[in-house]
Amino acid sequence: MPATDARSWLRHVRGAVANLEPYAWEMSSAQVASTYGVPLDRIVRFDTNTSPFAPTNVAASLVGFAEHMPLNEYPDTSYQAVVDELVGYTGFPAGQIIVGCGADEIIDMIVKSFVEAGRRVVTSRPSYTMYGVLTEMYGGTLVAIDDGPDLSRDIDGIIRAAGNADLVLLCNPNNPTGNLIAAEDLVRIAKSVSCPVIVDEAYFEFCGSTVATEIARFPHVVAVRTLSKAFSMAGLRVGYALVSSEMAGVLNRVRPPNSVGTMSVTLAAAALRDQATMRARVAAILAEKVRFADLLRVRTERVYPSATNFLLARFRDPGAAVAALLRHGLVPRDVSSKPGLAGCLRVTTRLPEENDRFVAALATIA
Repeated sequence: MPATDARSWLRHVRGAVANLEPYAWEMSSAQVASTYGVPLDRIVRFDTNTSPFAPTNVAASLVGFAEHMPLNEYPDTSYQAVVDELVGYTGFPAGQIIVGCGADEIIDMIVKSFVEAGRRVVTSRPSYTMYGVLTEMYGGTLVAIDDGPDLSRDIDGIIRAAGNADLVLLCNPNNPTGNLIAAEDLVRIAKSVSCPVIVDEAYFEFCGSTVATEIARFPHVVAVRTLSKAFSMAGLRVGYALVSSEMAGVLNRVRPPNSVGTMSVTLAAAALRDQATMRARVAAILAEKVRFADLLRVRTERVYPSATNFLLARFRDPGAAVAALLRHGLVPRDVSSKPGLAGCLRVTTRLPEENDRFVAALATIA
């Protein structure tokens, strides 16, 4: 056996991975509690865009689940219990619904299907960081079209760039800006390009705007959604895509088996059966967002319009704001280093009492 040093294996790491800038998270709740001396149960995550409400139907579902507990077996690879509920929720036939371990896995399936060395992916900037991570991981080149000064997307620029691209990835409404592309502009893009157009609709329930209604006309269009936000299921990782039958044939070639666990499937199906509660909670969050935005305007330079459950706010000194918030156990998403977002933090709309704590913490900035 040839002599090697303990790190010689690193030379085998793919160049695309070695040079990749990884996705960055904020501090964990445990780290915040330890660093700032705040009790763990007082930490509030304003950085994750998740729901402040617990998922519904959990107790009843777990009681029934406990009677069988088939955890020694793999889940049904078709995830039929979830798919059946999604058929009713979306109006799409089962064969045009792809389920995965969160929207991230769905997007990963899409990128690995269409991207390799020498291929180009068009997106807007700023947007969800994982688009670039996945593109580069599979050897592709990300072509990012900068938003305008008002954070609206440059639709003409996207169409021009997509003329010789292999994939278009758009977040709508956009994360982290909250900006919404109008339905007619998405149709313009779909009409103008031949490559797949992927619309990440993680915040669909908060805006009601979807490209799914155009898939019958444009089989290269995909709507990606998640149960993490409006359905309060971020910890269970269930996402899905609405696709044409042709696109389903492509994605099912790379869809991994059993990536969504049995418990996630059971609880996701239960949540989808209680759409009334989901809609009531979405309405409550949107109403509270208006109040929260009004309070934030007093403490910030600008609060941008948002079609989501979060707000983008510009601060005179974002570093001071982050420090003050963390001292009080409140974790914002600092996006001030992203192109076009100097001074900005992204904050989730949470319960009124939590939002009041957020604003009170900002008032302590010297």
